[in-house]
This record gives sequence, structure tokens and C-alpha cells, in this order.
Amino acid sequence: MADTVEMKIYQALLLRCQEFVPPAGVTIVLPGVTFTPTAQSKFVSVEVHFNRSVETDLSLEMDPIRQGFIRTNVMWPKGQAIVDGYNLAGQLRANFRRGTKLFRVDTQIRIDEDPEIGVLVTGETHHNIPITTRWLCYPQVPA
Repeated sequence: MADTVEMKIYQALLLRCQEFVPPAGVTIVLPGVTFTPTAQSKFVSVEVHFNRSVETDLSLEMDPIRQGFIRTNVMWPKGQAIVDGYNLAGQLRANFRRGTKLFRVDTQIRIDEDPEIGVLVTGETHHNIPITTRWLCYPQVPA
């Protein structure tokens, strides 16, 4: 059975995360990977989300436009310079900047708008700086 478009999208987004080189001492935590942080751990958690697809073909023969977002969360220990956490958030934002195109076999994932750095959320041991990157995957047009 051939790989699904959803699998190709997921793989392309996670490969882009794996290509990112974080500063020394920062761990990138991909979905499904076991990670037990300490109060002093600096890490980035990664989530991939699919939203509702958009049908554009009245004949329903072409695939829909698939869309979603990837959320990366910079988890920065309380008591350490939060400006460094924001610097890391800016680097992640640049990694998925507007105009980024990711390819996987016959599938192209596009990022058409700059990622958003969200509101700082302060937890018990860490500050969370969320970065939301919206993605689109257009159907292959038949020849």
C-alpha cells in the first residue's frame, strides 16, 4: 500500500524539525519520543496538528487542500534568562519562515505566512514560549 499524503506531510514537517540545530544544552523532543525533563532542562516540544481539509474540486476526483499547523514550544527553566528562550523561539520561527517549501515524494507542503510567537505561559518550573506555524498541502494537479 502506498504512503498516504498525511504520512508524507507528517514526515516532511518532522524532518524539518530534525534539521534544526538547537543551541548547546537544548533538546528537541519529537512526538512519541520519551523525554523526562528536570526543572533545569531546556527543551523544545514539537506537535503536528491537522485541521479540516478544503474541497475545491466539484467532481470530487482531486484531493482536497490539506491544512494544519505545527506547534513548537520552547520550554525555558524559570530563573534563567528568558531573553535566551525568546532568541531560540526566533530561531525556530526562522526555520519555518514564510516561503518555506517541504517536499516528500510527490507531495509539497508550503508555509505561506510567518510563524507566530505566542504569549509567554509561566508554569511551575518552566516558561513556555509557543511558536505556531501554519502549513498547507495543495493537491497534485492531474496531467
